[in-house]
Amino acid sequence: MLFSVRLVSRQPHEMSPESWQALVSEQYHSTRTHYEQGKIRAIYRETGLGVLAVYDVADAREMDQLLAALPMSRYFAEVSVHALWDMVPGLQTA
Repeated sequence: MLFSVRLVSRQPHEMSPESWQALVSEQYHSTRTHYEQGKIRAIYRETGLGVLAVYDVADAREMDQLLAALPMSRYFAEVSVHALWDMVPGLQTA
């Protein structure tokens, strides 16, 4: 099942820049693991906003669990997740 996932994070004022960068590094490694496992089909940085990824997972429960387990999950200011379906096969037969 495909999902578009937009994640926007914000550094808390009380967190030091060093601690934030350590957390960003953890997030990068988790994201890389998802990519290597085939959970992420595509990922993009939205300039000045956040990250947009296309996840390929078994179901909504798995999508929820993956997002909740991300190191930065409690610092997401915005999370947008939408189920996707592939329109290309329909376009090819029309």
